[in-house]
Amino acid sequence: MSSRSSLVPAVGVAAFLALLTGVGSYLASGRLLVGLIGLVGALVASAAVLMLLPDESRPAEAPAGDQDRSNLVQTCIYVRDRVTSTALANRLDQALTEVGVRTVEPTGERFDPGHHEAGGALPTTDETLVGTIAAVEAPGYADHGVLLRPPVVTVYQRRQA
Repeated sequence: MSSRSSLVPAVGVAAFLALLTGVGSYLASGRLLVGLIGLVGALVASAAVLMLLPDESRPAEAPAGDQDRSNLVQTCIYVRDRVTSTALANRLDQALTEVGVRTVEPTGERFDPGHHEAGGALPTTDETLVGTIAAVEAPGYADHGVLLRPPVVTVYQRRQA
């Protein structure tokens, strides 16, 4: 049973009690304005009480599973960057790929400061290479297309004469 359907009886009872308050105020005073003020006051008080009730249908924060997954992915990336064993590195890459995290290694692509972090420059005389990525110093990571960390790259730069 959702909390929305469990609030329906409470709202009905609150409206009924507000109506009784308004009618009672009118009958006691004999003045319509006093009855309307009693009705409106009771409705406002009921609304305030109903807003204070907890809403179980809305989680207070992100589901724990999502946060746990995010922490685990970040930890795997941290360990992957520091591991010296090729076998362990390959296993971590495989595990990350299985959950939708892919490495970003843009060698040969045009450098884009919005998606890449420049870590160094490599001089070249070939004008067609200027501004392209020569090597990846540290791979980046994307989780289902969302960039978690940009790759650190070396970019070809025009050789100074």
